[in-house]
Amino acid sequence: MSRARGWLAASVLGVAVAAVALPGPVALAQGQGAPAQDWKKEFEEVCAKTQDAMALPLKELESLVARCDKLKPTIEKLDESQRKVYARRLKVCRDLYQFVIESRVKE
Repeated sequence: MSRARGWLAASVLGVAVAAVALPGPVALAQGQGAPAQDWKKEFEEVCAKTQDAMALPLKELESLVARCDKLKPTIEKLDESQRKVYARRLKVCRDLYQFVIESRVKE
């Protein structure tokens, strides 16, 4: 039994390592390697500031909206399931920043 568990653990670890080591779908489409995950880093940086949106300066909010707009075409190139998740999350982040901008302009 322990031998079977060892084989299973090695198999799962092998799949996990392969999944991390293989280039993402955008990289394959663009013929690149590691830079494919740059979109994810940018996505995380842009959406990480939603909790602080009300305290951010107007210029930074405008910059975040522009970064969201720039990131959108890259996300639209992902496979269907990833595209649905990340496109929706990006839209929510962008819409929040835009709402804060518009509410400040009205004041």
